[in-house]
Amino acid sequence: MTERRRDRGGIALIAVLLFLLLAGSTAATFVYRSLSDGLIAANREARARAEALARGGIAIALAVLSQDRIDEERAAFRVESRDDDWMRLATVPITTADGGLLHVRIEDAGDRLDLNAIFDGGTVRDPRTEVLLIALFERLAERMPDAFAGRDANELARNLIDWVDADDVGQRGEAEDDVYQRRDPPYRAANRPLLSLDELGLVEGFDPTLVDALRPYLSVQPWARADGINPNTAPPWILSLLFHGTGADFGFADEDTVRAVLDIREAGGILCADEADHPSCTPIREAVPGEIYPPPTFATDVFRVEARAEVGDVVATVEATVDRADPTHPAILSWRVD
Repeated sequence: MTERRRDRGGIALIAVLLFLLLAGSTAATFVYRSLSDGLIAANREARARAEALARGGIAIALAVLSQDRIDEERAAFRVESRDDDWMRLATVPITTADGGLLHVRIEDAGDRLDLNAIFDGGTVRDPRTEVLLIALFERLAERMPDAFAGRDANELARNLIDWVDADDVGQRGEAEDDVYQRRDPPYRAANRPLLSLDELGLVEGFDPTLVDALRPYLSVQPWARADGINPNTAPPWILSLLFHGTGADFGFADEDTVRAVLDIREAGGILCADEADHPSCTPIREAVPGEIYPPPTFATDVFRVEARAEVGDVVATVEATVDRADPTHPAILSWRVD
């Protein structure tokens, strides 16, 4: 009888321990889920705040760009330079009252080589277009041999021209759609200006790896009525892509030419078209001799804007392309949230 009582007591003790273990496990699970839900909710709130802050950064950029356009009209002098307020915005991070941090960076369309500047709608703008493209891809292949491995600059140039020009005949007389019709799924050459740099990945010989390597050098904006590089805002590695010369003797800017442009900028000068009449202007021919192809741009209404917001450990980035031709109603051409 005593042994049975002991057995029952032992079983009861085990049952109590199991109950306590289950209860503790349930409580721990509840606490874990509560904490997880709380963290998820906090992260969602921080993400929402960061995105809202980044969107606000785009609004700030639009206001600064619109005011700059209005100021240019009042002064009857249009030029984009590294001394403009929109350029300085990147050097002044904005801190919010609740601890958020906002970085806004604006780039004008002329700080890279616009591929659409060498085309006029669906036609090649100038006989030098193919020469320029071949020289461009050869130059960039020297700088990025891995990205260009196994690729031929001549083929890349011809394929790009076939993609943009309005006809359906390739540079060698073949049907330019043949190679694309064999893809899965099949498609055709665009026969129009490039709408995005990513579109290059559809062109025969290009792929996403090469396109990503080209991003620091090339753009496709503006899509219409585009001109070349802005010598007042382009960084040195883009200034080296100024294609200039006389007659049939054209080549990229050498180190001395790039240095001449930078010296003028660093001295507070502004490079302008040769015919410009303004006391702040230095004619572009004084730094870059001969003709420049495609013709340089000195003023633009198309800009790339990146607003990066930090709220705690959460980061949100909004990238937009904007057109401020009408400063009272600037247009957003593209929008991307990361």
